[in-house]
Amino acid sequence: MGKILCGVDLGGTKISTGLVDEKGNIIKSIKIPTMAEKGPKEVIKRIEQSVYDVLKEAGLKISDLKGVGIGSPGPLDAKKGVVISPPNLPGWDNVPIVDILSHKLGVEVKLENDANAAAIGEHLFGAGRGIDNFVYITVSTGIGGGVIIQGKLYSGENSNAAEIGHHTINFNGPRCNCGNYGCFEAFASGTAIARFAQEGIQNGKDTMIRDLAKDGVVKSEHVFEAAKLGDEFAEELVDNEAFYLGVGISNIMAFYNPKRIAIGGGVSTQWEMLYDKMMETIKKKALKPNVEVCEVVKAELGENVGVLGAAALLL
Repeated sequence: MGKILCGVDLGGTKISTGLVDEKGNIIKSIKIPTMAEKGPKEVIKRIEQSVYDVLKEAGLKISDLKGVGIGSPGPLDAKKGVVISPPNLPGWDNVPIVDILSHKLGVEVKLENDANAAAIGEHLFGAGRGIDNFVYITVSTGIGGGVIIQGKLYSGENSNAAEIGHHTINFNGPRCNCGNYGCFEAFASGTAIARFAQEGIQNGKDTMIRDLAKDGVVKSEHVFEAAKLGDEFAEELVDNEAFYLGVGISNIMAFYNPKRIAIGGGVSTQWEMLYDKMMETIKKKALKPNVEVCEVVKAELGENVGVLGAAALLL
């Protein structure tokens, strides 16, 4: 057996740590709360402990590791190994996480934006295998992505390239969390679907979405569930979601001219409901030569993409 890879998916609410072989098989994985409110020192201590805990569960030692890869929310500087100031990790201002953990663990540590790491994971182990020009998009609470150009991750000058969710698709659109108006994320994320649904309910739309959201908090899954039950307003929202995805993906085809685009994240679990309308929009709006060479597919790694992508940084 070759050296084992350790992938750490660092999120605002949980840390997922897994041991992975060089073919992308997960040997053992664990999840623990991030406890982000305790600050970077405590969270880094929890990451370190999670590495030792998953090794113990697998009956392995730190010397069995090739290294540890970390997928983290941005902004960050992957080359310097520094997490700069992620909104969902309070107090993380220019934290040199790579230096700290490599010193504590005694192994190689690599850092990358979580969406970029996921793109590498899909490129090596999932829907992007064998594809030199590949784009991964995650559509969930927000929209992120990563771009592989001629077989290599394109990360830009300071690791912040391919912020796919923050290109503008309508200057007059809703305000995005980034502060801009009309971002792709503000129209097509899971959060956006829920927001459009809530606005409709407040404006008196006759819809079962309200009843499905028993605690009063509307989520995108309530919209899809209502649409499957024949709710007209929910069906309209799903059609709009597919259209907005199509618009954003048409732009991405123009930006990068990839051979394949893979879509992951929570919203991708509704693939059958979105695909036809999304592709109809893409064929109308994208440059014809770009559409002819690009296929749009569902990502393959599912909820494991964070750990697998982080581990893939070591390859």
